[in-house]
Amino acid sequence: MAAAPNLPMPETVTHNITIGTNFATSPQGIVVGYGDTVNFVNNSGSDITIQLLANTPGPAVYPNISLTVPNGNPNGPVGFPAPSVDAAANYNILVNGVPQNTNPYVIQVGAGPMYVLITESGGAVYFTPTAVAVPLGNITTGMGYLHMKSQIPNTVIPVYWTTNPFNPGITQSGPAQPVKAGTSPGSYDYSNTPPTNALAGGGRVIIQN
Repeated sequence: MAAAPNLPMPETVTHNITIGTNFATSPQGIVVGYGDTVNFVNNSGSDITIQLLANTPGPAVYPNISLTVPNGNPNGPVGFPAPSVDAAANYNILVNGVPQNTNPYVIQVGAGPMYVLITESGGAVYFTPTAVAVPLGNITTGMGYLHMKSQIPNTVIPVYWTTNPFNPGITQSGPAQPVKAGTSPGSYDYSNTPPTNALAGGGRVIIQN
């Protein structure tokens, strides 16, 4: 019986996310590989907490919902290994429990995706979360992904944008789709009503890079 070939193990990479003096991260959106290490480097001047947000129904990027990162990383890098499955998480930067960022930042593992859940109450359609960050990504690491998932039985929800940043464009609830190559980072508003109705009752996707 022939011996099994010795196949090379996939090489993991360490990704540093730096928090500057204005509490902005660099990068603000990142796509990492399975098992890669994500480290936070705190140069903000204050001790901070990284608050990881749930991404239901996706798996957790990291099981702890928060990480304390002392200013200057006096005891070395603070971070975690990415899981070996597709996952994604938005996160905020907190000082004494107060968020310091207006829009969430985002970590995506593999193909993510980030989820937006669509529900209905009293005849109105709701998107949760109303603001979600998705990484821009690139052709090397992979693009950011968004899944707009209807929780309304046997109902497909139309989605209208001022500018649709996905390819194929997300025009209704359905499977995850990638960010379109060449999309500019920024905010993209959407709704389940046409633009002539001022995109009422919708939400926002923030493409982070």
